[in-house]
Amino acid sequence: MHKGDSTLRQLADQLARILGAARNEAELRTLIDGLLAPQELEEVVLRWELVQALLSGQTQREISERLGVSLGKIARGSRLIKYGPPEFRELVERIQTEMRGE
Repeated sequence: MHKGDSTLRQLADQLARILGAARNEAELRTLIDGLLAPQELEEVVLRWELVQALLSGQTQREISERLGVSLGKIARGSRLIKYGPPEFRELVERIQTEMRGE
């Protein structure tokens, strides 16, 4: 079942409030461990790696080979980077920079 944009926005807002209520990284990890099945967690991390690879300039074929992801899935991620909200790209780039500085 496909949900409308307003429903997806409400779900994203609700999830952001839930995750944002964690007081520290340990609580956030506990929430994530409790809410996501292992396969869901793997999928989220894989999407993160895919977006980072696209932003680093890797080709879709390189990403596909390294991550074992279909070119179709990579193309969807590429469209998000190119045509999605600029705030998403900026946020990913900021997080990447901060994670490198850890």
